[in-house]
Amino acid sequence: RLAPCSAAKCEGSEDNKMCTRENRLNLNLSAEEIKALTDEIIVKMTKVGDEVAAVQGPRTFENTIVPLARMDREMSPLISNCDFPMNVSTSEEVRNASSDSSDKLRKFSVDFGMREDIYEAVKAFEEQRKADNVQLGPEAERYVARTLRDFKRNGLHLDKAARDKVTELQKKISEREILFQKNINEDKSKLAFSKEDLEGLSDDFFNGLEDAGEGKKYVTLKYPDILPVMQKAKREETRKAMDHLRSHQCEESNVPLLEDTVALREELAGLLGYESHADYTLEIRMSKATAAVDDMYDKLCPRLVPFANKELARLLQLKEEEKKERGEPFDNKINSWDFMYYHTLLKQKEYTIDEDVVKEYFPLDTVKRGLERAYQQILGLIFTKVEEPEELWHPDVECYSVHDAATQEFLGFYYLDLYPREGKYDHAAVSGLQCACDMEPTAQPVEGATRQCSVACMMANFTKPTATKPSLLQHSEVVTFFHEFGHVMHQLCTKARFAQFAGTATERDFVEAPSQMLENWCWEEQPLKNMSGHYQDAGKVLPEELLKNMLAAKNLNSGLLNLRQVFFGKYDLTIHRAKGRVDTGAEWSRLRESVSLIPNSSGGNGAAAFGHIMGGYDAGYYGYLWSEVFSADMFSIFKESGDLYSPVVGARYRTCILEPGGSRDGDEMVTSFLGRPLNPDAFLLTNGLISA
Repeated sequence: RLAPCSAAKCEGSEDNKMCTRENRLNLNLSAEEIKALTDEIIVKMTKVGDEVAAVQGPRTFENTIVPLARMDREMSPLISNCDFPMNVSTSEEVRNASSDSSDKLRKFSVDFGMREDIYEAVKAFEEQRKADNVQLGPEAERYVARTLRDFKRNGLHLDKAARDKVTELQKKISEREILFQKNINEDKSKLAFSKEDLEGLSDDFFNGLEDAGEGKKYVTLKYPDILPVMQKAKREETRKAMDHLRSHQCEESNVPLLEDTVALREELAGLLGYESHADYTLEIRMSKATAAVDDMYDKLCPRLVPFANKELARLLQLKEEEKKERGEPFDNKINSWDFMYYHTLLKQKEYTIDEDVVKEYFPLDTVKRGLERAYQQILGLIFTKVEEPEELWHPDVECYSVHDAATQEFLGFYYLDLYPREGKYDHAAVSGLQCACDMEPTAQPVEGATRQCSVACMMANFTKPTATKPSLLQHSEVVTFFHEFGHVMHQLCTKARFAQFAGTATERDFVEAPSQMLENWCWEEQPLKNMSGHYQDAGKVLPEELLKNMLAAKNLNSGLLNLRQVFFGKYDLTIHRAKGRVDTGAEWSRLRESVSLIPNSSGGNGAAAFGHIMGGYDAGYYGYLWSEVFSADMFSIFKESGDLYSPVVGARYRTCILEPGGSRDGDEMVTSFLGRPLNPDAFLLTNGLISA
């Protein structure tokens, strides 16, 4: 068996007893085994559905709800065994089999969610329960209500012809979403450059690139390649070439998939009685309606634009000065391939921050140790690396066990898969592989109930270590690490009783808030010292002057950077409430310039590689800014305590925000933690848009 089970054997006798909870992860299946397990899952779920539908006599929680909730728990790791390898496996055959499995399982899930007999069974139970005045615990009651809600949102109230159409549309959407992400994962776009072409980049960077022959090296669209080039390549033609490559990434294959999907989503929403896909999606989010999101943007943008215009003018001035120095023509524009370069140059000139120097103080292992200490102290946890775990999918992957520091209770495991490789998921993300919940669903909470442990994996694409240097992180990557690890903790700390509410299963426009809150530690003096140490001398933390300048530059170009987020969110909502076929490329170019103030200079349709809108964030990308309002105010509680590592505030945060998972609404959890109403000005203050 895989690492979680093998890891459990290393924990000691008492923990062995705690770890007897069912753990069925096996992430090294062959293509044939994935195919067979996919069919087995479908058979098992069908059997459960048939048995629930066939119950004779009175409907009870035990004969109607328990089998469905238990199935959620049991299927969680089995489904991960099938659909997770498409993101991490080194075998193209396995990745393809995993992608096919994901497609098949999602289509089956559509069919299962359209089963009228199961819907009628759950509805009959709920009607009888209310008639008999039978009380359920809060989470069990929520589970039943959500199950009925989801059936209705699938169109179970429609006639058969309409329901059949809903099923057809949902399957077509699912098929396209999976293929869209697969195309991005498998993309191999790259360009060859000479040393001269990469003027401004270090020798280490150039030497670490893939050899292209004739003295040239390949630069790919993976973050460790393209990010430094866009930040530091002095030759505009080099940045322009890479921007063009990125702007047109997967355009031919993914634009038709995206535009088909947007049209299918619109048709589906109309069939279900909604004005648009955005209206359908936001109905069950914190925002409830598109008007609330529009209101957020209407209030925020007038604050951002004046800042952004000043920032743009300063970048233009800097570009003009540099072009004059280099004897090159000045076009009086900040093009899409210019922004990151002049943003980086401005940091260097005005704050003497050189990213190449900064990252020397952030070796990955040092950052990881600092991050682990911070999370353990704040949340009251103990992380233990599992030595020599069995059958990990790649030698780079590490596995850790997690215990509660006060009670020694075992909570679960997490994996770290942090370096890029061919075919791997190309962004940073966390996957919940096995959800933590009670082994046996009950109508009322049971004290001390046996629980299934949580298993999660963080994926990233940090620069790989070389023979002479460890992996060195830019400060922005340190922030990413803290953010994504926050999602890991959300999965591991959950006390949700039902699998449906485990971990990050909150409203989509709240789910980022806990992780965004934890990013703030990367902008504070002591935490930065605690997680830094020069790669050649671990005792040398970030120098005081450099640290001071980094903190001073926190909100550099905050107006433009926040408008970039507004652009992504507005673009997402625009295409998902448009009527008729959408020209996604034209909308991308129009909104990019009008909202972010930076033109789409390379002319491509960047939405072809915008994985969020085909990966669960459709009509939901606004949630990144929406949730920052909550995260900023939550962080203020730590600041006010006078101790960023306060275990008292950390325990409250763990109890109020992380443990409930999706068993409570986001606004309730935030109010509970704050102990007062939300203060939206905290976001403006954090971003330097108002003064303290």
